[in-house]
Formats: sequence, C-alpha cells, structure tokens
Amino acid sequence: MPFINNSRRAKITAFGLILTAMLMPISGNNNLIRVRAATSETRSADLPITSGVCQQEKFALFEGPDIGDIVGTDNGCTAVVDDLKNAIDAGKKPVTSSAFFYLSELTPYLGKTYSKLPCFLKALKGTGFASATLVIDRSVTLSEPLILPSRFTLAGTGIDGTGNLSFTGLADGVAAIRFDNQATNITIRDISIGRLNGGVNVGIDVSRANKVFIRDVLVTGFFAGIYGSRPGTTAISVYIDRCSVFQNDYNIVMHRNAFHWRIHDCILNQAGCWGLRIFGPIGDPVPANGEPVYGNDHLIQGCRFESCGTGGALIGSDAAMLTNNRFEGNGGNGGIGIMIQPTATRTRLVSNYFSGNTLINQGTQTQSFGTITD
Repeated sequence: MPFINNSRRAKITAFGLILTAMLMPISGNNNLIRVRAATSETRSADLPITSGVCQQEKFALFEGPDIGDIVGTDNGCTAVVDDLKNAIDAGKKPVTSSAFFYLSELTPYLGKTYSKLPCFLKALKGTGFASATLVIDRSVTLSEPLILPSRFTLAGTGIDGTGNLSFTGLADGVAAIRFDNQATNITIRDISIGRLNGGVNVGIDVSRANKVFIRDVLVTGFFAGIYGSRPGTTAISVYIDRCSVFQNDYNIVMHRNAFHWRIHDCILNQAGCWGLRIFGPIGDPVPANGEPVYGNDHLIQGCRFESCGTGGALIGSDAAMLTNNRFEGNGGNGGIGIMIQPTATRTRLVSNYFSGNTLINQGTQTQSFGTITD
C-alpha cells in the first residue's frame, strides 16, 4: 500500500495554547490556531501530512455545488459503455459479468492508466451497469473525481489490499469521490483512498445521498476525510463501519442537513485538527441562506480517537450520542477528548474512556454516564 503509514504522532503538552485556540470565536477574520502533533517518523513521501491549514473557514469552499458537479451535457464516455455492452452481447465475456467486474478487466476500454475511469462511471447512469459492483484491483492515480450512480458498489481487494485509489491535482472544493444527485443505496467497501497533493479537498463526499454504506475503507491525506453535506443538499442515513480515517485535517465532518449517521468501530486518529467535527451554528464559516438547518441523530460507537492535533471530537448539533469510544492523547497529554459546544442539545455520553484527555462541556443538556478516566 503506497499511502498507509504506521507512524504515530507524539503527544503535545501545550494544552493551554490549544484550549485558548478552541475558545476563540471563529469567523472569516479570526482563524482557528492550528496545532499539529509532532511525529517521530516521516510520513510516506507520496502523501504529505499537511493538506492545508487548520482553518474552519476553508469549509466555505464547499458552499453550493462543487466544481465537479454533473451538468446535463456531460454524459461521460458513452461510447466506452456501448463497446463493453456490445462485447458482452456478442458472447466475448470481457468481464466476469455485467453485474460484477474488475478494473483490470476493463483495461482495453479504459486504457493502461485507467484515465477514462471517471468518465466511464458518469456514463453508467441509466444503463444496465449502474447497479453493478466494480472491484478496484490495481493501484490507480487519478486527477479527476469519481461520481458514483445510485445502487452502485465501489469495492477494493481489502483495506490493505492490492487495489487502491489516489488522487492528485484536484481543485479546491472538489471531492475525490462523490455521488450523483439524489443517489441512494451506494456502497464503498474494502478499499484505500488517498490524496497525493492538491488543495482543500474531501475524500468521500456523501452530500446529495440517502442510504450510504462505507465499510472497511481507509481514507487519508485530505482536508476532510468523509464529509456531508454541502449547503443546499442533504446526507441522510450514512453508515460508516470498521474504517480507518486518519491524518486528514478533519477526519469525519457532519455539516448541515446531515441526519441519522451511524459510525461504528472506526479508527479516527492523527487528524491535524479534529477527529470528528459535527457542526452547529457556532463556528460555521458558511453563510446561512435562510434558516440554517443542522443535523441530528448521530451515533458514534466503539471508535478510537487518538493523537489528533487539536482534539478528538467537537460537537455542536442535536441528539448526538457517543458510546464506548476511546480518547487518548488528542491535543497532547491533558488535551481535549470531547468538546460539547453551547449549541449542542440532548447530547449523551455513555461509557467513554479518556486517557490523558479531558471533557469540556459547554452544553446545558448534556448527560454523561459511566465515564472512565485514566
């Protein structure tokens, strides 16, 4: 795997500086101080540790449609899809089946570097391949985002397998992987996704989607590893299981209109800023057009938050429940494990383990049960 790194960040002792930074008001003119953990080893050269600076106003780049939005005239490589269909109809068996195929089987259609993969996926919408499973069994580097249609499955050969995707040169505000408008029942599994270089990007953008299943996936090197949703869109029923989302500036981010997310048994370590950021009205750099709507009903269970630069989890929304998670060394020894903002309502903390981390509770409705401290 070219972008998996086994280094761990050393713990920072400057808790006073971190806490001061977190309590500052955040606006376009008042940036959040970036506090990054030092590392005893250098990271793999193909994925830099920094993907920007720790400034929340950069989320304003995700306001509205992203640069990679599908327009009505962009139907992708329809000729490539036609060629594949014709070969199958002629009995040539170029792929395992029309419902399950490997990337390596598509080499004659997509080219040796698979440069046509992004436009091929765009062209699948409305075809018999739209609900297929594509297994990435090669290491591929792309400079365009992938846009997945409804009912599609993007798979790899295991979280540490031979198949992986890396992205380079994406413009600011663009997501490496995103979904078609009103997409539903999409699965991403058993694959590693990384960024080689570029600007302020999202790894997997679940905006516009309903019922998204992400499991056994590694995401690293982005401004935001997994993100949703952009203003004016929704991200409903997102299920993230057994994933390793690490060394992004923000590992997982729930912005506006993110409802009913379930995050289980994940490793959310070594974020430059926060391992988990759930937005409420405080600190949101994106202008509210009309009534701002922030999500609710979020469950984070059995996850590891360790060695994140600023803190483990920053919660500002309604009805978030964190249960049986481990918080260690976030912001250094004595740093912030969880920070509950005043806008957070009906927050529940059940049986979370804190090792050298603190809980800062500014909410008035937070209830905590069975906290374990070390």
